[in-house]
Amino acid sequence: MRNLLQFLIKYQFLLLFLLLESISISLVVRYNHYHQISYLNFAQQWHARLSLKKERIRQYMKLKEVNERLVAENESLRNSLEYYKKLNAARVTKTGADSSDSHFLVARVINSSVHLPYNYLTIDKGEEAGVKPNMAVVCDQGIVGVVVATSKHFAIVMPVLNRKFRVSAKFKKNNYYGSFEWSGTNYRTGVLNDIPLHVPIARGDTIVTSGYSNLFPEGLMIGIVEDYTVSMGTFYSINVRLSTDFKNLYYVYLISDNKLSERVTLENSVINE
Repeated sequence: MRNLLQFLIKYQFLLLFLLLESISISLVVRYNHYHQISYLNFAQQWHARLSLKKERIRQYMKLKEVNERLVAENESLRNSLEYYKKLNAARVTKTGADSSDSHFLVARVINSSVHLPYNYLTIDKGEEAGVKPNMAVVCDQGIVGVVVATSKHFAIVMPVLNRKFRVSAKFKKNNYYGSFEWSGTNYRTGVLNDIPLHVPIARGDTIVTSGYSNLFPEGLMIGIVEDYTVSMGTFYSINVRLSTDFKNLYYVYLISDNKLSERVTLENSVINE
């Protein structure tokens, strides 16, 4: 209380001035139509600006929730698209369509590396969510990798950026296929091998999965041709710029194919004869 009294005594003239100034402004605004309109316009402008800033802050705070909702919706749309593709194929071939052949499961990347010879990703979904080893992992930009280990709540993915990773890839324009692997140095570049010299190649050609792999369906984006050289005199060695930016990878989709084990068993039975 004593400090308050000292403050009032010390600044009494300033406080009196502010009080009288406020009363004067109030009287001017109240009894002068022009100033009243000006004040209302000024107040409305500031109120609108404050409301806009408040709304922007609210929208920013809800971005995570909105993003997660969009990802879930995207997962549902991917599964619906897969079903209708099968349904359409069934109508063409007049065979039954099984909507449960494959589906997509969304997961979030919670740990990753890009500069090691053998990089790995950790995702926040595991066995409890239905994740199994050898499930293909993709994102909206293209292929990501393959699940190699799982626990109850997490899974480890071997990405394209791993010296052990291999996948069958082809030119989208003519279906010539070869073996695709990481270059081992640049996280944005891979190498497509085993393409014969008679195959027409141009910078900018699109490279996609061939479907010959037991893991990835046909037609998933891998990247585009940057340049190429002749390797061992009979094949091209083609540098491919990866479509997936592994430094900006947040959400991924795991592809569950219920017929994969049947296919692998059948192929292995013939190979092992």
